[in-house]
Amino acid sequence: MEESLTNTVRDEPVIRQDTTTMETDCPKDEQCPIVPEPDKIPTVPEVAQNQSTLEVPPEADRSDEPDKANGTLSKRQRKKLLKLENWEQRKKEKRLKEKEKMKAKRLEAIQQGLPVRTGPSRKELKRRKVSYAEATIEVAVDLSFDQLMIDKDVAKCVKQLLRMYTLNRRSARPVPLHFVGIEPGGAVERHLARNDGYRHWDVRFSSEHFMQLFKPSRIVYLTSESEHVLERLEEGCVYVIGGLVDHNQHKGHCYQLAQQHGIRHARLPLAEHLVIKTRTILTINQVFEILLNVHMGKEWQQTLLDVLPARKGVTPKTVPVATEHGAKAPESGNAEDCQATAEQSG
Repeated sequence: MEESLTNTVRDEPVIRQDTTTMETDCPKDEQCPIVPEPDKIPTVPEVAQNQSTLEVPPEADRSDEPDKANGTLSKRQRKKLLKLENWEQRKKEKRLKEKEKMKAKRLEAIQQGLPVRTGPSRKELKRRKVSYAEATIEVAVDLSFDQLMIDKDVAKCVKQLLRMYTLNRRSARPVPLHFVGIEPGGAVERHLARNDGYRHWDVRFSSEHFMQLFKPSRIVYLTSESEHVLERLEEGCVYVIGGLVDHNQHKGHCYQLAQQHGIRHARLPLAEHLVIKTRTILTINQVFEILLNVHMGKEWQQTLLDVLPARKGVTPKTVPVATEHGAKAPESGNAEDCQATAEQSG
């Protein structure tokens, strides 16, 4: 035991001497050729540092989460906002290019002696106003479904509203349009605001519920689940189309609303005039176009064939002889007792 301790003591000066010699012989220069050996045993501090690095996991990437303390946006939210701003800028540039392209086509048509337009001019359309006093029917779109639609479906809904407005504006016999139930600051209002000048449309916008705007006896809610079939458009009635684009996730929701409010409900006579092998769910603008054409005096069957897309593969069905305005002889009724039904876009 004593010999081993003696040998250990004797070895210490040797180690110190080697270390001293190494420090003395090694030139303290940046170009020193002496490099540490790769299999050098790491010192105790290095081992501790490596162990701490391995044991402590890296923090998760929280760039997508908003900083609630500072109230700042997350990285993903900033990218989404920037993408939306870029799209708005590109949309304006695209509109300018489309105007220049249409202007060039118009000049080319004038030079070739071709007709410039087939419909009314923009100035004529701007001067055209719907006379609410002389209207026989009115159409309202219930837009109180912000909470039932994702943002993508809200955008589709607003696009269909734009098509409705365009159809009504270019119609020879337009009807009063009401966009009601718009939540202030909601998704529908936000997407509507992306259309420049939408407040100047010949449409009545309102945040109030349709039950507060019209007499309940005049309202007919359009829903495909209704057992009543629309045979004619009754004068004085307000036909409400549910502005719900949900890909049939909330099936029967508008029908339940009509029952809760105790108002009339109806569906379009699709099965009575057509043979359809697919679903009979229509878009908001398709329902409105059908009502608009029938209001102009067209046949039900021909109107349905013209409006429904060809992919549905519809064929005409033999129907009883119809009277004027394309509807069967209706029972007596008036503006306060309209026996009507219609299709909801679902």
